[in-house]
Amino acid sequence: MGSKKSTQEPCLWERQPKETEQAWAAFLAYRDMEPPRTVTAVAENLSKSRQLITTWKSRWFWDERVRAYDNEVQKQALAHAVKERRKMYERHTNIAMRLQKAALEALEKLDASELSFKDIREAVKLGSELERRSRAGSIGEYRVDVEAEENSEDVVVYVPDNGMGVDGDE
Repeated sequence: MGSKKSTQEPCLWERQPKETEQAWAAFLAYRDMEPPRTVTAVAENLSKSRQLITTWKSRWFWDERVRAYDNEVQKQALAHAVKERRKMYERHTNIAMRLQKAALEALEKLDASELSFKDIREAVKLGSELERRSRAGSIGEYRVDVEAEENSEDVVVYVPDNGMGVDGDE
């Protein structure tokens, strides 16, 4: 998880130089605990004294390391969610294009003389609406909060509005 620094120092959530196996195991127990994390719970789970766990927590900066770990996990989860959403939009676009192609093929085979007035009226209404939306260039806007390397900023992703609203019901 995460990339190494250029000096090959471990990331904060990884085992630190000179950190003993027992202190590392205690940190892992603390790191992997659901919040609220407590030294008492770690001491009980590992059958160690609370004082020893408190000492390790202070000596090895557990709070900072856990915060860095949680931030990295959250950043990776967001990156994964954005990637999956992008794949979903590509899938939906592909489906829409295939449906349009099939509809056009079916439309070309229609004999207009066999259509009822109601069918013609609905086709004109639908065609007009689609053209209006297309020419209006309506677009939906999605905001995703991401933490930039140096500062926080909003990333704005513009996605064509498919008439399904801002949430893009799937």
